Amino acid sequence: MKFASAIAAAAFAATLVLQPAAHAAAPSAQSARVPFEQPSQLVQSVANDILKALNGHRAELRAHPQQIRSIIEKYLLPHFDAELAADGVLGRFAKGATKEQKARFIQAFKDSLIKNYGAFIVDFHSNTLTVYPTHVKPGTPAAVVRTYFTRADGSKVPVFFDLWMTPSGEWKVFNLSVEGVSYVQSYRADLGPQIEQYGLDTVIKRLEQGETPTALKKKN
Repeated sequence: MKFASAIAAAAFAATLVLQPAAHAAAPSAQSARVPFEQPSQLVQSVANDILKALNGHRAELRAHPQQIRSIIEKYLLPHFDAELAADGVLGRFAKGATKEQKARFIQAFKDSLIKNYGAFIVDFHSNTLTVYPTHVKPGTPAAVVRTYFTRADGSKVPVFFDLWMTPSGEWKVFNLSVEGVSYVQSYRADLGPQIEQYGLDTVIKRLEQGETPTALKKKN
């Protein structure tokens, strides 16, 4: 469950802003040779890569949890749509944010998630995650990958990943829901009133200084 929280990072948007012209264009010879990847294959592939990075190094990572950041940055973050995530978390405040504010917010929020959830990745094992295969057709703009995380007591936690197909032909995670609750919607509900009261710069500064959002505290 905590591994899912790291994957979620800041990945949500209220709407998907697709670029029809890019999708309508005829595929190049190179792209035509690339097999279509199911979104469930991406989730499973990332999980497998993380397991390879963890196996044989868990004791070291527990002793030096700061080293987990490199694993997250290498295997998880490339599959997030960070800009879409920022728009989702900021909600109506995204429209008035400057490029600098948005860039700072994206970085500060990712740092906050890594700081608060990164250490839990060490406890991720092959029998922890079950990924159900998707069967979407090429050209599908968005998809949901159903997974279940198994707790130590044997109970299963449903975690659904929402992904969209970018104009470059990559699946990107933009949200996830744990037991029916959207993580990033809860972050937006938490941070929105703070932005309203104190302003975006203050909230960004708090994140940069290591303050844990209420939405994250509740899940620790």
